[in-house]
Amino acid sequence: MIGKFTLRISRLAFAATALFVLSNAASAATCDRACLLEQAKQFNANMLAHTTEKIPLAANANIRENTKVIALGDSKWTGVTKILSEGVYADPILGNVIEHVAAETAAGKTVYIGTRLKLVDRKIREVEVNFDDGPRVNIKNLVPYDPIFNTIVPPEERSTREELARIITSYFKGLTDHNPVQADYDPRCDRYHSGNRVTHNPRNGIEEGGDVGCYESNLGPKPWGPATEVRIGLVDPERGIVIGYAILYYGNSDRRMQINEVFKILDGRLRMVDNIGLMEEGITTSGFTD
Repeated sequence: MIGKFTLRISRLAFAATALFVLSNAASAATCDRACLLEQAKQFNANMLAHTTEKIPLAANANIRENTKVIALGDSKWTGVTKILSEGVYADPILGNVIEHVAAETAAGKTVYIGTRLKLVDRKIREVEVNFDDGPRVNIKNLVPYDPIFNTIVPPEERSTREELARIITSYFKGLTDHNPVQADYDPRCDRYHSGNRVTHNPRNGIEEGGDVGCYESNLGPKPWGPATEVRIGLVDPERGIVIGYAILYYGNSDRRMQINEVFKILDGRLRMVDNIGLMEEGITTSGFTD
């Protein structure tokens, strides 16, 4: 089991995450929402066309896929021939544009891809790809991309940027201490793992959590935790969206899961979670800890 020292560090990290998101002046925006969305569009087009040299990378850009350092030309994206659906989100304050894309390979296989582009001075300084090409990718719940994630929250019902960050910081803390804050969860909240509904589904086959919601599924003793390297990559109050990242430990095993989750928050409560979680042995860091 992870020692008390690690847990203490994790708790300090949780407390610092929201403050970091709200005060990260070093990433002052030079690319507005429309600019960021266009960058994602062009990135996808160039990856599909195998013209990665046209992608405006900054010098010494940090490029990683499933936590491993790669060259863009070596990405698993090279096997993708068609985009089937996508959800794309932008945060000009943090300079991030993040997408979840269901796609098809030349062999006709469905894959699910999370991509984060960090822009500074209109150059891509970070590329973070979470590429799920495993057998459990479930196209039924990925195409089309669920429209709930792009609905606009009425102004009188929106949470502030600070409150959205707090809810998700608390969510990741709950992955460590398994004491989630019930008031942060809508009882109807559902969590999807690469298109598989793993809540309110006694036969989900992934977490074996039974017919429970997002809150109950993480309550009490669990085989996972702590969640480390917690990052909030995007906050969009207009749409009630937060996107978070973490490395999740599993007891004494060498298995780690890199988590990339899109959260929909309505009336101050978690309503839907779209997760790409990749379990591998040997993961030690996401590579994005600055």
